[in-house]
Amino acid sequence: MNTDIVIIDDDAVVLFLHKILVEKSQLPSPLHCFDNAFEAFSYLCDRQSPDPILVLLDINMPSMNGWDFLDRITSEKCDKNVYVAMVTSSINSSDRKKAENYPQVIDYLEKPLSKEACEHLHNKVQYLLNPY
Repeated sequence: MNTDIVIIDDDAVVLFLHKILVEKSQLPSPLHCFDNAFEAFSYLCDRQSPDPILVLLDINMPSMNGWDFLDRITSEKCDKNVYVAMVTSSINSSDRKKAENYPQVIDYLEKPLSKEACEHLHNKVQYLLNPY
């Protein structure tokens, strides 16, 4: 079973950096990058694959922020087999607490991603998919 990776971030430099880090990590592919949450939302809702997907999601974005994205994939039932890691520059503890209210959110990481964070996500996804 493949796991798709989706990176959503409105900052082109961060998106590029995270793409390179994910490509060089043990995280599976294919990899899809979006600079806005609307396009990523459409991708998630239109995909036909039952394979799991890991979304690396920024919180603070224009038009549709990370919270809006999470609410929308839940309300539109596009959240099946979707695991989300919030990847943000926010150090606000209320954001971390809010993330805990979403069952899809499996981690909360500060930007920028690191090699260690990618390895941690890889291990977490592997465990979630194969807990035994």
